[in-house]
Amino acid sequence: EKMTVNVTREGPISVLEIDNVKQRNALTMAVKEVLVPALREAEENPDVRCIVITGAGGTFSAGGDVSLFGDMTPAKGRQIVFDQRKFLHLMLRGDTPIIAAVEGFAYGAGFGLAMAADHVVAAENAKFCAAFNKIGLMPDGGLLWTLPQRIGMGRAKDMLMCATVIDGIQAKNLGIADRLAKPTKALDVAMERAMHFASAAPLAVATIKSAFARYPLDLEAAFAIETDAQPALMNTQDAKEARRAFFAKEKPNFKGA
Repeated sequence: EKMTVNVTREGPISVLEIDNVKQRNALTMAVKEVLVPALREAEENPDVRCIVITGAGGTFSAGGDVSLFGDMTPAKGRQIVFDQRKFLHLMLRGDTPIIAAVEGFAYGAGFGLAMAADHVVAAENAKFCAAFNKIGLMPDGGLLWTLPQRIGMGRAKDMLMCATVIDGIQAKNLGIADRLAKPTKALDVAMERAMHFASAAPLAVATIKSAFARYPLDLEAAFAIETDAQPALMNTQDAKEARRAFFAKEKPNFKGA
């Protein structure tokens, strides 16, 4: 049987490609059953320094599996939303930086998947939409938390309440996307960005991600994280290596130790 998520490694980068083209890479139960362990495996592998998530066939993900909504009950609905939490937790609370490479549609839960990444590369003709209220639903997929932090409350209300469709260029201007790519080139640009993330000190990156996962932070909480985490980082092998490399005018070799 064909895999619904193709996993490939390129050096320190793990690429997870959602491959459910028939349903425009909708996040079906079958996809989620493979995506969660694939993410966990990449996340737990110390040799993987960056994860790139993309979709096959020129589409990122058209969202949830609408075919499931036919004979819906509150219990079933709860299970679907709860299942999504598994991969979102891995993405938002993990240690490894994640880049979403978006071509075509990032709709509904697919939009949520993209917004749970740390960095978003969008093709100019990509299409982002929180289409939930078109089927009488509220946004899920973590969007109530991730989207306002990227674009502010007012713009988030517009996108989430009106199911506004925006393209890659608008996404870049709003802050939904961090980098633009020519059509069909989102993965290439994402791989190039991934090398930047992969070359950073992994323990420092993990600490930053874990701080951001606690937002919103008040000033005292932010200072407390600095005071607790920075002395520990100062004593790592990687920090010593970075100091050595700085004075030797060399590129540091980080080991995540």
